[in-house]
Amino acid sequence: MTLEILKKGSSENFLLKQIIKKNFTSKYKDSVLGILWSFFNPLITMVLLTAIFSTFFTKSIENFPVYFMAGRCVIDFFNSGTKIAMTSIKRNRAILQKIYVPRYIFAIGGICSEFLNFLMSLIVMIAIMIVTKAPFYLMSLLSIIPIATLVILITGVGLILAILCTKFTDIEYLYKIFTSLLVYACAIFYPMSIVPQPIRGYMELNPVYGIIAEFRELVMYGRFPSLKLMLTTFIFSIVLFIIGIIIFRRYQNKITSEI
Repeated sequence: MTLEILKKGSSENFLLKQIIKKNFTSKYKDSVLGILWSFFNPLITMVLLTAIFSTFFTKSIENFPVYFMAGRCVIDFFNSGTKIAMTSIKRNRAILQKIYVPRYIFAIGGICSEFLNFLMSLIVMIAIMIVTKAPFYLMSLLSIIPIATLVILITGVGLILAILCTKFTDIEYLYKIFTSLLVYACAIFYPMSIVPQPIRGYMELNPVYGIIAEFRELVMYGRFPSLKLMLTTFIFSIVLFIIGIIIFRRYQNKITSEI
């Protein structure tokens, strides 16, 4: 019995690695620059937005390029990670209809492949910090905390969306609109201080913005974020993670039989 469990775990790990590899490489399959786009895409966007908005927020935002990249890294990972998890069952329906494969592994594999892109965008951010002579703090190592919270949040939301998207096709299109609006609601390229109350109060309830704020505090200023903010975002992420697992486990077999 123990040997069977170990064999199963080994086969699932192998499958997960193949899914991550497939998702990661297929993203740049027809591109001349290939994986280099993971570096050039955020860099080009940062240069353009810095040229446009840095003059407006010079006094209120210190080191706009790093401020922007810190937010951009987080929001891009959230959007891409949840989107790839959302379509994971639909995209692999042919496999799921023929053989038994753990359904969740496609969603997890997609999120892991986007995590690799996230790590590459962090390399770009570090390079920008060096070029702009931004200080590096020992406290920045604790940025692993908001990053871990982000992964938990993405997984929970992704599992919920994977079920909903398979049942309701319109969810995919509605979610694209939602993520577009989310970019503007997370203060990626402007300071939250310019947003009037009570709108700012509602925007600050957004857990993705909370994670961005934590990440910026640790990386840009070397300060430990508000404990209340960190607990709030972590608890919210854990709750969504648990809900995602419950919903996915309850409906995964039913959904697979309907696709």
